[in-house]
This record gives sequence, structure tokens and C-alpha cells, in this order.
Amino acid sequence: MDTILYNEVSYQLEHLLLEIQSGRLGLPDIQRPFVWKNSKVRDLFDSMLRGYPIGYLLLWESSGNGTSKQIGEDAHSHSSPSHLIIDGQQRLTSLYAVIKGVSVIDKNFKQRRMKIAFHPLERRFEVSTAPIERSPEWISDISDVFKNITRAWGYKNNFIERLEDARVRNGKELSDEERELISSNIQSLLNLKDYKIPALSINASSDEDAVADIFVRVNSGGTNLTETDFILTLLSVVDDSLRNKIEEFCIDAIKPSSSGTSYNQLFAPQPQHIIRIAMAFGFKRARLRYAYMLLRGKDFETEEFSEDLQKDNFRILSTVLDKVLNLNNWHEFINCVLSAGYISDELILAENNLVYTYMMFLIGKYNYGITNKHVLRKCISCWYYMVAVSAYYSTSTETKVQADLNDLKAIEGEEGFLKFIDDRIESVFTNDYFSITLPNHMETSSPNSPAWKAYCAAHVLLDVKALFSNVLVKNLFGPGSSGSRSAVEKHHLFPKAYLSKIGFNTDRERNQIANFEYIEWSDNMEISDDAPSVYWPQMVSGLSEDDMGQIEQYHAIPRGWENMEYLEFLDKRRKLMAEIIRKGFDRLK
Repeated sequence: MDTILYNEVSYQLEHLLLEIQSGRLGLPDIQRPFVWKNSKVRDLFDSMLRGYPIGYLLLWESSGNGTSKQIGEDAHSHSSPSHLIIDGQQRLTSLYAVIKGVSVIDKNFKQRRMKIAFHPLERRFEVSTAPIERSPEWISDISDVFKNITRAWGYKNNFIERLEDARVRNGKELSDEERELISSNIQSLLNLKDYKIPALSINASSDEDAVADIFVRVNSGGTNLTETDFILTLLSVVDDSLRNKIEEFCIDAIKPSSSGTSYNQLFAPQPQHIIRIAMAFGFKRARLRYAYMLLRGKDFETEEFSEDLQKDNFRILSTVLDKVLNLNNWHEFINCVLSAGYISDELILAENNLVYTYMMFLIGKYNYGITNKHVLRKCISCWYYMVAVSAYYSTSTETKVQADLNDLKAIEGEEGFLKFIDDRIESVFTNDYFSITLPNHMETSSPNSPAWKAYCAAHVLLDVKALFSNVLVKNLFGPGSSGSRSAVEKHHLFPKAYLSKIGFNTDRERNQIANFEYIEWSDNMEISDDAPSVYWPQMVSGLSEDDMGQIEQYHAIPRGWENMEYLEFLDKRRKLMAEIIRKGFDRLK
């Protein structure tokens, strides 16, 4: 048997809370903000009061370097925690926040206070509410009990007296048995401080791979720890200010503001996105495993870890983050994406497309000195259009990004970078891609197809109006364009009911993206379930040859389509839609 990597220990709740409060037990937030519902916190206390187990904690002995992000009031008193919490953060945060009466950060990065109430007569917990707070039958916030732990006898007597006064006003009295029961149950609540929680303490000598493997094997939730988790933990331990900058940037990105913040209409980045951008741009490392090793101070030549090298790399990271989180850079990048026709989060499918296009933006600006924002915007807009249309980063993402980063090492100067971008785009956007590959990708009914989003983006770039309408397609995706019923809707060119009549009975057949087009809803109502051979001549009656040519060209409508077989129509239209996407790119260039 290999060396045992852990020790099994047991902690009293009171001891754990003191360890958190003093900073000896660090909560590095590696599992995301507090996400439990208050009802789950209530059930946690109920299980403890009943003497039920609440699961193991998984702790990792700290090497003793740096500081950690803790939630305790006195966390500053210890610069280095003895353990980091790997599994059990939500449980410990619940216990600490409720018993100590402190707020937590929820998944929307908002402060919230969890109040758990206790009914001493019925010996049960509830989430505190306004009626409970007004009721003398309840202790509306059990943190009050624990704050009076040294004056427990007086607290119990005061509660009983207040309840007795309320009962008397209602013509009732407390019996001796009820007084004794109240006193006993409040004491049982206070005795939770002695509740024992088992823990597995992983040795400090264990590496992150072993810790992650142990976590997965013992964690019933099946959550995987990633390299990003470890990097964020490392930031918490070594330089919490960097993590705070990242989190504040991400919080601001989802909060509308009239002042200068990271808020935008396309993308709400998460800390893991910022980490990927910083590692790829600043360290030229797409694989976060190696990025993590760098931040630990590993020399890849000697295979040894150096504290001096770690300090140097953290200084580099700090400088890199100043550029990544720079609001001028961020919003200029967002403008690049908007300029590519992707003007709404409805059109954004893959976050990696944004993450690694921002990486390219920063590389172009800082590594190749492209200071002309118009040149850089055009370059990056074209790059984003390509990666979004082709799902460039959808498979083997880190491998593909690393290959691009490696190839860039041989590139010099602004012209070299611009040529690199052009060459990469041309290697994807070949004639065969638009005539064969892209039409084949359109053989889908998925509304989240990159090809359909690209078709919409191309319509934005080409200033195309919705079918039979004066409304520009780009106006459909603007802020405030949605409502109880959109003025313009996606329309089945071959209506669904009609297709069912002729034998196409599945949504996969009827909802092919090549069967969709934007149309005003009033026209959609008028068309109803008629066959194309019935409604189409009526809709185009009176249009000139030029008008018909514009409709056919920009809406990818094959001439005589209304009399085609459905499958023949789909085949022809996919090719025409691919040409629209090509036209959009030509307009962009």
C-alpha cells in the first residue's frame, strides 16, 4: 500500500468556528460563492439537533506561505492558515454565518443575511420570516442564543418570561412542564457547540492532482476540481488583492451602471475566464495546468520550485491583470465583437470565443504594438467572426490556443501579426468551407447552431430588413426589443402544420434552421398554415423584379422555391444561407 496521504480527525463545532474566526482555518472560496438556499441551512441545523451526521470535511494542510482569504472576524490575527477547506465550505459558511450573525455573498455577488429561527416548545427550526419575528413563541434569530452563551441561564429565563407575559395577555399560562421543556430545548440548541464533525486532513506534501482526485472520490456531489479552482485558491493564499480585483470586475459586469464599469450587453465574465485570458496573454500558456505550476514558482528546466520565481511570476500576473481588467481595453474589445455583427447576447453561443478573442486583442495591442484602434478593431472583428461561425474553439480548445500561441512566437511586428490573423482566417474560410462544410453544418434543428447565429450576424452587417418588412434585423436584437410578443418573429417558410400534413412529423424535420426566416408577426398570422404555393404568390404580389431579386438574394430564397419538394428546398437554401454568411464577412473586411 502507498503512503497514506491523510489523517482522520474530529472537530467540535465550537473549535471549528474559533479556527475560522482566528484565521487558522482558511476558506479560499474555491467552490464558488455561497449557493445554498436558506431552507437547506435550516435542515442542516435540524440534522445536527437530531444527532444525525452532516458529512465529512476535507481539509488540506497549508505549506505556511502567504495569507488566505478567510471569513472570520479576527482573520487578520494569523497571516497563515494551518488548513484550507477543500470540501465542506458551504456547510462551514452556513454554520459560521448563522451562529455568528454575519452576511454571506450569494451567487449574484450580493450580500445576504441568513436568519434561522427556533421554536423552543416544538423543538424545530424554520427560516425566519416577518411573522416569526413578531411571535413570542419563536427565537427569530438563533445567533442571539449563541451570543448569550455565557449568560445562558439568564437568556432562557428572559425568553420564558416574555412568552409567559404574551400568554397571559391572551388568557393562557405556561405550565411547569412547558417551562422545563423550553429550558431543555434551548440548552440542546446551545449544546450544538459540542457537535463533532469528522474531517479528513490531507498532508501538505500532497500535490494538487492528489487533492483533486481525493475530492472527487469522497465528494458525493460529483463536482470536479479544476486547474482554475487551484489557481484561484493560490491567489487567495498568496495575494488576495489580485483575486479581489478579478471578482470586482466580474461583479460589475452584471450590474448595469451609468459610470465606467465592466458592464456590457454581451458577456458576464466569471473569474475562470479572466484567469484563462491572463494566463494565455501574459504567460502564453493555454493549458492551465502549466499556468498553475508557473504561479507556484516551478522552473520547467530544473523541475524545482522557487519562492523567488513565484514572486517574479506574481509580479508579472499583477501587471498582466492591469491590462486585462483595463476598462478601455475591455470596452474596445466588446466594440470589436459588436462590429462583427454579434450585437446581442442572444447571438453569443460559446464563451471561449470571447475569452480567446480578447486574448488576441491584447496580444495585438501590447505584444505587436497595434495602436491604431481602427486597424485593431477590424482585425479582431474579422477574427471573432471566423471563430464564431466555425466554432473554432469548440474542440481541443487548449491545444488549438496553444498552437496559435506557439506560432505567434515566430511572428514579428504589426504587419506580421495582421498577416498571421488573415492567414488563419483564410485557412478556415476556404471556398470548400462555404460551399460544402458550412451548408452541411446547417443540417440541424438546433436554435443554438453557430451557423444560424452567423446568418443573423450577417444580416446585421448587411443591413437586411426582415422579410416583407421595413424593420432592420439588427433592430430585433437591440436593448428593449423583446416584449410579450416580438414585432418580428422567426417564421417557418414551410409551415409546421403543412409539413405534418405531407408526412414530416418530427420537430427535427420541421424546425430545420434552413426553414426559418424573420418576418413581422402580423404577416406570420396571415400566412397561417397555408402551403408555400398558396401564400407566397399572395405575399409577393405587386413586387417588382428588383424587389424580388433583393428578397431572394438577402433572404437566401431559391427562385421557384414555393413549388419545390421540402428536402430539395432545404438543400438549396442551406447553400444560399452560407453565401449570405460569406457576404457578411466580405462586408466586414
